[in-house]
This record gives sequence, structure tokens and C-alpha cells, in this order.
Amino acid sequence: MKQVEVLIDAPEKAKKLCHILSGHKGAFDLAKGRYIVDGKSIIGVCTMDLSTPLTLTIHEEDDTVLEEIREFVVKAR
Repeated sequence: MKQVEVLIDAPEKAKKLCHILSGHKGAFDLAKGRYIVDGKSIIGVCTMDLSTPLTLTIHEEDDTVLEEIREFVVKAR
């Protein structure tokens, strides 16, 4: 499990991130405080406050997803 802070400050970016994550088998949780949504769900992602960074928890062993989402990452943990 890995966690990174991501910034998705536009609906187009939310769509792109969901598309990237949907191409992977693992689970992805997008969180802000106690509110958590499925990172593969465009509807869930769009319900989040996209003006501030969100925590993306990656439940996948393959590190290629980190390379694919690097444009969204503002801070790795």
C-alpha cells in the first residue's frame, strides 16, 4: 500500500485520472479527511473538493501506476 497527495483541480483531470486508474486491477481510495471514494469512480471523484490536494491510497503492488499519475502527484509519502 502506498499513499500520495494528488491535485485534481479540473473536471478534465478527474476524468483522466479515473481512466488511468481504471486500467489497473488494484483498488484506489481517494480521501479528504474522513470522506473516502473509489478512485476509479468518476462520480465519486467529482463529489470531492477538487480545489485542494487529496490523498490517494494505492492498493496495488505494481509501481507503474505511480509513473502514469505523476502529473497529478504533489507529494509522495
